[in-house]
Amino acid sequence: MNAIRFRKLIISNALGRFVGNAACFVLVSVFFTAGASAQLTRLSTPISRSDVAYSAGNPLLSYEILHEYIEGDSASYDALWRSARAAVQVGMERQGSREQNQWLDPAIRLSELAITLRPDGIEGLYWRGFAAGRRAMNASASYAVALAQIVHQDAHDILASDSLHGGAHNMLGKLNYEVMSLSWFERTIAKMFMGNKALDDTSWQNAEYHLAKAVDIWPDLILFHFDMGQLHRKRGRREEAIASFRQVLSLGAVHPIDIKLQDQAREILNDWGMVLRKSFMSSMTTGQ
Repeated sequence: MNAIRFRKLIISNALGRFVGNAACFVLVSVFFTAGASAQLTRLSTPISRSDVAYSAGNPLLSYEILHEYIEGDSASYDALWRSARAAVQVGMERQGSREQNQWLDPAIRLSELAITLRPDGIEGLYWRGFAAGRRAMNASASYAVALAQIVHQDAHDILASDSLHGGAHNMLGKLNYEVMSLSWFERTIAKMFMGNKALDDTSWQNAEYHLAKAVDIWPDLILFHFDMGQLHRKRGRREEAIASFRQVLSLGAVHPIDIKLQDQAREILNDWGMVLRKSFMSSMTTGQ
């Protein structure tokens, strides 16, 4: 992508052009370049500056810009959900559960503040559910169950307003996948002593339905194809998993974590003997 085209795309993203809805802000680069940095000085609002930083693959800077703004205006719904989004991305990039939780916990709190301001706001619900789902992976059993219920409720509240919200379907699919990945004993104990609607509704069929629905509705998001590949892999469907992971590698980044997901997909394929040549990867990403 040449510099002129890059700058035009950065500006168009900064003006708020989204794919699907505001929760799926289109990234134009995974590297925070000098050109993107220059754009920050020309944008008048903290939200615009944070969007440019996030879009250029720097969620930490996006969070810092918004954090300073929220200290002066804590009643900004748009700043709160974006801050939660940035915190989630920073947390997902960290190594170790403690380091991840230092960002996921604030992400939950920030999205809850956004929901307080706008209870029916899809962005706030989505990023709370997303953050809660990621946080549940690092939580004790009782807290994980409570977080699972948040994911379940937020996803269903979103789908009640927008039945074609790919993010909500992915949340439900991932929730079903994680619960069903527990041993039979673990699931039984959880349902007996900490049961709730989120646990009672889980099945492999639900996991596959919602993950596939997410891919179908928002086909350009790397995370959704990666999660679909993980389900195929877990279920022993190697050819389907290979197809999903190859799709992960063929797409452009949408969120900062996407580069990490692509690296993981490449490692899985390499472990299966699917050694991917650079020329092959170049043809996939350029469409040639």
